[in-house]
Amino acid sequence: MKRYRVIAKALCDDCNTKSLNNTWFDVRCNNCTWAKWNNVTNLIKFTSDVLDKDHPNWVFFNVFEYIKGENGRRLGSYQKNGKRPITPFEL
Repeated sequence: MKRYRVIAKALCDDCNTKSLNNTWFDVRCNNCTWAKWNNVTNLIKFTSDVLDKDHPNWVFFNVFEYIKGENGRRLGSYQKNGKRPITPFEL
């Protein structure tokens, strides 16, 4: 079974409001959060069960191959209102 490391960005309330109003927000905002998960096995289920429910203000996440103790290479990037995962696994 393939395993992935996922790093996602969730906007703070102020940046999320600006994003919803289609105005520019500070991409380096200190109040916005980054979250990291190891051993993700299903990208579709992860997006719907973790990101959409626990981090509703997420804007994008990057997928890396999971190699314990290493960074692994980046396999893909997904956005909340754009390209979302359409298969459980990154090729």
